Amino acid sequence: MSTSSLTRDAINITVCASFLLLVVMVTRSVGGKGGMCPGDRFGQQCRLTCHCANKELCDDITGQCPGQCAEGWSGPHCQRQNVALGRSTDMKTSDWSRGDFAVDGNLRTCVTSSSNRTGWWRVDMQDKRTVFFMEIHFANQTARPGRVRVHVSDYVDTFYGKPCTRIQSAHKLSKFTCDLPSTGRYFGLINKEGQITLCEVLVFVCAPFTYGVDCSQECTCADPSEQCNPVTGSCISGCKDGWMGSACNKPCAGRYGRNCRQACGHCFGNQTCDHVTGSCLKGCAPGWKGPRCKQDCDPGNFGVECIHQCHHCLDNDTCDPSSGECPWRCAPGWQGRRCDSECEPGFHGQSCEFRCGHCHGNSTCDATNGLCPVGCSSGYEGLFCTKECLPGKWGPNCQWLCGQCQASTCDRITGHCGYDGCRPGWSGDTCLTGCRPGTYGSSCLRKCGACDTPCNATDGLCPSGCLSGWEGPTCTSKCSNRSFGPGCQLPCGQCANSEPCHHVTGYCLHACERGYERPFCHIRNRTDLMGKPNLLTLLVACMILFMLTIVAVTICLVVKWRQINKVVKPKSPIPPFQQTVV
Repeated sequence: MSTSSLTRDAINITVCASFLLLVVMVTRSVGGKGGMCPGDRFGQQCRLTCHCANKELCDDITGQCPGQCAEGWSGPHCQRQNVALGRSTDMKTSDWSRGDFAVDGNLRTCVTSSSNRTGWWRVDMQDKRTVFFMEIHFANQTARPGRVRVHVSDYVDTFYGKPCTRIQSAHKLSKFTCDLPSTGRYFGLINKEGQITLCEVLVFVCAPFTYGVDCSQECTCADPSEQCNPVTGSCISGCKDGWMGSACNKPCAGRYGRNCRQACGHCFGNQTCDHVTGSCLKGCAPGWKGPRCKQDCDPGNFGVECIHQCHHCLDNDTCDPSSGECPWRCAPGWQGRRCDSECEPGFHGQSCEFRCGHCHGNSTCDATNGLCPVGCSSGYEGLFCTKECLPGKWGPNCQWLCGQCQASTCDRITGHCGYDGCRPGWSGDTCLTGCRPGTYGSSCLRKCGACDTPCNATDGLCPSGCLSGWEGPTCTSKCSNRSFGPGCQLPCGQCANSEPCHHVTGYCLHACERGYERPFCHIRNRTDLMGKPNLLTLLVACMILFMLTIVAVTICLVVKWRQINKVVKPKSPIPPFQQTVV
């Protein structure tokens, strides 16, 4: 593996897991008071040590120092140590005493090897260290350009063996890594092709239980006492519960537990569960319960934490444990996806899909069975008040029969007979009222004639005949043919111009013929009799004369008969005959 490749991988690991230390360090110490680590400790089980300037205490959760890191320490949480700082050094110089300038922490003090073909420098790190990250500050000039080899060894003869990497000494600042992590007590630089000039050499190692480029990540091994690989974070004991990856620095995604074997339950909002315990931080999704949200709601319950009860599903069917919706329909009288809303007025039945019938008085039906509590409104009948009245009936529950309508039936709601009206002899909107005296016919709209008694309400006939001056079956015609009086049997008098007389009184309305007296014009006027005779006058006179002649002859015969019968007595002298002129 090349230096650049290994460096890139290490940096990627560091970038991907830069957030993890904050997450890990938020776990409070088990043994700390009130959940806080004692003294200068922080991290999981308070196993990390603070390295703050002036011995200040760091944050017991994140490890952040209030100021700067202590001398020789760096990184976001001051967990990266420069193990070369202040250590004893060796360098091939003219006086063998100036190699310490490269580890004094001052970039302005530099040291250059002797002017021969090989320049070298070595530092004793005092303890055996695993070296991977380092930083070297070269002077602006070197004796001769060439290649510088880096060695890590347990022996003073540091430069025997395979170097951990090679660097160009021409660069003023070189940040690099070993090709592979190398372990040893001594760290050395050698340039076999010329001098070497150094201003500062920094050799970085991570504090226990941390790893990465800047040592910002905490080990997450299954064995909490194991020191993970300081470069990769890999663990011999495997990853701690909830972690995965070669460095055990990746939290389980959608899973939890040892080796991420367990799948998360049904967390609220499709959130992932805690990668360590499997618990859902925001609770369970609707329809699930339990510490890890893997248990279905009991039948009849639904929603978040299964705290809601199903409503009115048809046939007491259980609802969907997540949404609470009924699988098919609602029980009679209920509606809505969850069947939790009563039917609106005017509806009933399963899921309120049926309209109420025509209940009396605009009342609404029972939402469960659809029955009208006070019966049907006018014009309807039946169990649900949905049937119209049969012809001939009307009113609430169709309880009344139609009146004497001219048509075959009445209005089923009002009972009115409509435009055709009533049959002869009946009146009113419903044709249930007989005609008043003096009226007859359809709807009693016609008046009786001049009947002696009330006419027949159906046809208007007068059962007892007509009043004086009227005739006809309905007594609506005045006397005709110049007649008047009862039964029109009396003749009119001699009315002028042959006009008819009054049909009731017989009076001539205007005048009589000449020679007759009003009002009836039956009697001759006396003054007229003394005037010029006419045929009638002569006839009357002749009759009178004839009667008088008969009377005179009779008287004469009687007188003569008496004279003849007087034979005993002497005849007296007969007086002279005196003729009476009539």
